[in-house]
Amino acid sequence: MVVSPPSLYLLAASLGLVAARRLGLANLTALYGPGLSPGAEIFYPSDPHWSEDVTQRWDLYHAPKYFGAIQPATEQDIQHIAKTSARNNISFLATGRGHGSTSTLTAFDGINIDLSKFRNVDLNANNSKITVGGSVNFSQLFDPLYDAGKMLPFGNSRCVGVLGASLGGTVGVWQGILGLGVDYLDSVRLVTAQGELVEASNTQNSDLFWGIRGAGANFGIVTSATFNLHDNVNGGNLTSIDLLYPGSANATIFEALKTYDDEIPNQLTLNIGSVYNRTNGQVLAVNVVWFGPEDEVMQYIQPFITAGPTINNTRTVRWTDWWTVADFGTYTSPSATDCVNGEYYTSYALGIKQTDPNALTTLFNNLTEFSKANPSFSGFFGIDRYPNAMTLRVPDGEMAYPYRDIKSQVTMQSQYHPNSTLDKAANDFWRNARAMVQATSGFDNLSVYVNFANGDEGPAVWYTPAKLHNLTRLKRRWDPMERFSFYQPVPLYYP
Repeated sequence: MVVSPPSLYLLAASLGLVAARRLGLANLTALYGPGLSPGAEIFYPSDPHWSEDVTQRWDLYHAPKYFGAIQPATEQDIQHIAKTSARNNISFLATGRGHGSTSTLTAFDGINIDLSKFRNVDLNANNSKITVGGSVNFSQLFDPLYDAGKMLPFGNSRCVGVLGASLGGTVGVWQGILGLGVDYLDSVRLVTAQGELVEASNTQNSDLFWGIRGAGANFGIVTSATFNLHDNVNGGNLTSIDLLYPGSANATIFEALKTYDDEIPNQLTLNIGSVYNRTNGQVLAVNVVWFGPEDEVMQYIQPFITAGPTINNTRTVRWTDWWTVADFGTYTSPSATDCVNGEYYTSYALGIKQTDPNALTTLFNNLTEFSKANPSFSGFFGIDRYPNAMTLRVPDGEMAYPYRDIKSQVTMQSQYHPNSTLDKAANDFWRNARAMVQATSGFDNLSVYVNFANGDEGPAVWYTPAKLHNLTRLKRRWDPMERFSFYQPVPLYYP
């Protein structure tokens, strides 16, 4: 075990004192050190290189509070940390890539189990399987998979951790041709609240595996996961088309989107984003993703071509390069918001089954006026239309993931340095917007993908009452002390 100097034996310094006051501990080194492997490391926020040595959070709004971090090097290290923490009533939270963002994390005050050393990737192309460690992000898999002629459903951010996304479901532009990422999950290895190392799959601990697929943050620390793979579609290529429109075209664009409510090719995904620019006003961008021959795509996007984009940027590239060309290259720019840590975001979302152009137009106009009235506010909302025919091929009862019938994901996000006045105004604005869109969404109740959730919605929204009966039973079995209850927690009982 290695402890980052100068914190090796500072029994009474800085956050060591804080830990002592809170938990009656001398320091983390004395408590955890004797059972850790030589490759494990312990860090304190007072260490001069804390921000470089420990995985930092993408979103600082509603961030958990840490008085130390431990980077385990082995699964046995994680077992030791879990057991020691349980004996001493210390809260712990595992971090993969640090992208989990929800207001439920504000309840956390404890140690960070930083999985940075779990970056292993084991690809078995002959068996169409890949095993990844708990801290692998999507971009780490791009080239190995492409070179092997394989694919896996990814989220739309290359910087998000594979396991964090997959345990919630993984929605994204691959959904139409492949389905959800969680549908490809073959097995996991995880450390339970009792410090046991177990495997879960359809043949081992199958009840736990049911819950892991959709509510995976609630049952243990997943150290690695094995996924089934799909052969490359369309020779490994896709066509990405970026279309830009002035804000005045918003009603036309939303009417165009509505034409895809009942029918959309599996190969087609539509990503619509609206952002306020203080120089040019509100603009709309549409990113079309087509997994087919480029000369065939135009017949399927005529409603958007007829709307008269001011810019049309069409590129056919390897699927690994979609992040390079999409949204006019902003995904891979140095300031790409999905990959820059340490910012303040407020996020809301919901799923819809039908498009209401009037509601979306009202949201667009309200966002414009709110942005004008609040100069320090930067707001965005997006609508991603994902074909769900492949998603619906998997029976709903197969796993805990609840929302196979969602057709479009609506996401709302603001970025600004928090202050009490703007916090309340922004949150009120987004909550009202969410309620307005939900009213004509085609769902009777608010339906939110767990990894997009704000945290204010509650378990009935994240998991649905139909799934909670079994999830609460699993919670009582695998985490009766609720040690894994800081990220969209499943309760012990419902209702």
